[in-house]
Amino acid sequence: MNGSPKGSQALRLALIVASVALMIAGCATTASYRPEIDSMKAALVEAKAAGAETRAPEEYAAAEACLDWMTHEATEFNPFADPDARIRGKCQAAFVALREKMAAAPVTPQPETAQAGGAAQEKASPLQDIFFDFDKSSIRADMKKSLAKNMRWLKANPTASIIIEGHCDERGTVEYNQGLGQRRAASVKKYLVAAGIGAKRIKVVSYGKERPFVTGHDESAWKWNRRAHFVLQ
Repeated sequence: MNGSPKGSQALRLALIVASVALMIAGCATTASYRPEIDSMKAALVEAKAAGAETRAPEEYAAAEACLDWMTHEATEFNPFADPDARIRGKCQAAFVALREKMAAAPVTPQPETAQAGGAAQEKASPLQDIFFDFDKSSIRADMKKSLAKNMRWLKANPTASIIIEGHCDERGTVEYNQGLGQRRAASVKKYLVAAGIGAKRIKVVSYGKERPFVTGHDESAWKWNRRAHFVLQ
């Protein structure tokens, strides 16, 4: 083994070069998501301005969820890889469905009482989903950044109330996943309450494995379905 100063310097130089190459590759690959994510954001802003939340609520919610998933794919799961083809395809289909529904849906003026805060309307959630490891309900370290963003929003909007939905992947029985989804939702609520969010503002519900976002029978689909999803009341 070469223990000379020159050998050590060469090894350090090689490690530095490799690290810089990985950083450059990561930035370049993450940047490849940017036009698609920016396009989704622009489409959602335009759709919302046109009344999509009331004219096409299901399609709008699906498109909004896709934006959230794509953002997570780029920043959390695979910053060094191309976007998952199934998720990209699902998101493209969601935005097509939103455009088609908006084109077909009649424009209905909103009553003044609703604009003044009368009738309650379903709101799109600005809060990010929290993902879990297989058969776990504990908060992952890499999810604390998303939770911190959610907490900041909730503290900035003290009158907002939320429902936390617990979801699971397809493995296991319906009964087991119902309980696991409940534990996941409760775990997120406990984390938020400990951070100062009022417990009365948060409800929890479990959908187990009954509402997968991504269909598939391997980890590339399962990782998206082990989640806590936030819904504004």
